[in-house]
Amino acid sequence: MSRRSSAAAEPVADDDDIGARFARAMAAAGCVEPAPHLAVALSGGPDSLGLTLLARDWAAARGGRVLALVVDHGLRAGSAGDARRAAALAAAAGVPARILTLAPGAIGMTGIEAGARAARYAALTDACRAAGILHLLTGHSLDDQAETVLIRLGRGSGVDGLAAMPPVRPEGGIRLIRPVLGIRRASLAAVVAAAGLTPLHDPMNDDDRVQRVRLRAAATAAALEGAGLDPARVVRSAARAAAARAALDAQMLRVAFRGGLRLHVWGGAELPLALFADPDLSAPGLEDDLPERLVGRLAMVVGGQDLPPRGAAAARLAADLVAMARGRPGGDHLPQSGRGQGGRTLGGCRFLWGGRRLLVLREPRAIAAPRAVTPGEALHWDGRFMVIVPDTPACRAAAADGRLRLQAMGEDLARRLGEVAPVAAASLRACVAPRAIASLPVLTRLDVPLAFPHLTESIRREAAEDETLARSTFRAWFAPSRPLDGDGVFWAMAGEHSAGKRPRS
Repeated sequence: MSRRSSAAAEPVADDDDIGARFARAMAAAGCVEPAPHLAVALSGGPDSLGLTLLARDWAAARGGRVLALVVDHGLRAGSAGDARRAAALAAAAGVPARILTLAPGAIGMTGIEAGARAARYAALTDACRAAGILHLLTGHSLDDQAETVLIRLGRGSGVDGLAAMPPVRPEGGIRLIRPVLGIRRASLAAVVAAAGLTPLHDPMNDDDRVQRVRLRAAATAAALEGAGLDPARVVRSAARAAAARAALDAQMLRVAFRGGLRLHVWGGAELPLALFADPDLSAPGLEDDLPERLVGRLAMVVGGQDLPPRGAAAARLAADLVAMARGRPGGDHLPQSGRGQGGRTLGGCRFLWGGRRLLVLREPRAIAAPRAVTPGEALHWDGRFMVIVPDTPACRAAAADGRLRLQAMGEDLARRLGEVAPVAAASLRACVAPRAIASLPVLTRLDVPLAFPHLTESIRREAAEDETLARSTFRAWFAPSRPLDGDGVFWAMAGEHSAGKRPRS
């Protein structure tokens, strides 16, 4: 799967028909259903507008349709007007558009670039789910890919970073596809010009407060133009790095699952410490790289993150786990009790060991803040769970006064569950690691629980006198933001728990 995705980004000769190149990229991405319904992330710039035109023609030839999604970040004056102009460009091309306006505070006060990106993709994927759209297309071009490779090379990135952007990846339960990674910006601009449209210019591309703009001006322009580097060759190097990454991932997964790694439907992982002593977990010439890769990927999946944790922390933890598994002293990095138990946090997760096993759980303090929801809504929560909010009288009543919230269960609500439904609470403790219960999603109204996931039929019997608990069915299943192999197209935990339902797998 990973190697197939990498091949989709391979650039093709410029004299090849751009429509045929686009069609091949879409086929390689697995878009083969009849009458496809696609969404395109449209900024109004030449890249995204060219993509919109290509997607329109490709979908129309197959009896399908396209929806343009325009995000108004509200980061600067005039952004609303630009969003309307982008939507008008889509309408002029015969493509319906929807403007997504981010709520105040959706982007944090720090890390504005990363915050804007996270808020943008959250809005785009929410809109896709609401419209029943599986495929979200973005206009990252061959030039963008080349810039990414060179920027990461300047940062000293390894094979994962140099593999750059994959053509296909999961994003909030949606398939994010980059079908023009093999097409130059100039070719996309030519598509727009041929359609008689004038694209918008995004002033953010001139804002040197944005890291990518600074890096593009300082490194990429000099590297590509001054040194005469061919972007297509740079992208071919990225494809080779992606193939190497896929091979490492395949070996990591093969050894890990053979050695006893288990991923749980409640959003955690468990594995024997002895797995870190397996000689096959080290690739030739990459001593201890695969243990670090495994630790980072577990943190990414259980922590609901887009990327594995950066820096030396993952390497230190992996090295110490290897030392412990091989019976060597772990140095000062592995605080333990007298019974050989210990733990550490990494990437929004807790890594806990004891009894020769390692347990990976979500760190409660890192979980997403409570958020308002509406009955019947489907959303991706905390980067870990797909949630369907019950459409019941109790939830509608709570939503009517704006107090229906989705949040982590926490210690207080876990105790409340024990009071209301002790048998169900005991059943929950039997199938979910006790330290993970507080990180499960729960619906509340004024801090009173309305519905819990991961429960059995016993909650209905025990809480029959409580109309909210007895009649609310809360569906939530573990669907992490990224697959464990980093580059997979579809990977989600097979499992679903609901009040009054048994899990399925």
